[in-house]
Amino acid sequence: MSDKGNEIRVAGIIISILLFFILLYAVSSVPFPHSTYSSREGLPIKPGEDLGSEMSLFLWNYRGLDILIASILLLTTAISCLALLREEKPI
Repeated sequence: MSDKGNEIRVAGIIISILLFFILLYAVSSVPFPHSTYSSREGLPIKPGEDLGSEMSLFLWNYRGLDILIASILLLTTAISCLALLREEKPI
């Protein structure tokens, strides 16, 4: 490569590093306003009250879907393990 190309590459790297540190400083110096975006309108007053019975009802009503997803997950895991443990033949 020519000297001009190397100079441009070095200048680009220096500018990128400077922009990274400026962004890092800006993000770390200004506090994130997380509490202004949250809303408590959708949360129940006592969240643990009926959670167990509702979760149990959901699992019993959709057990076919649960079994199908678990089967697909196990099949994918078995195929992945077989692919990792496959013996390669020498050329």
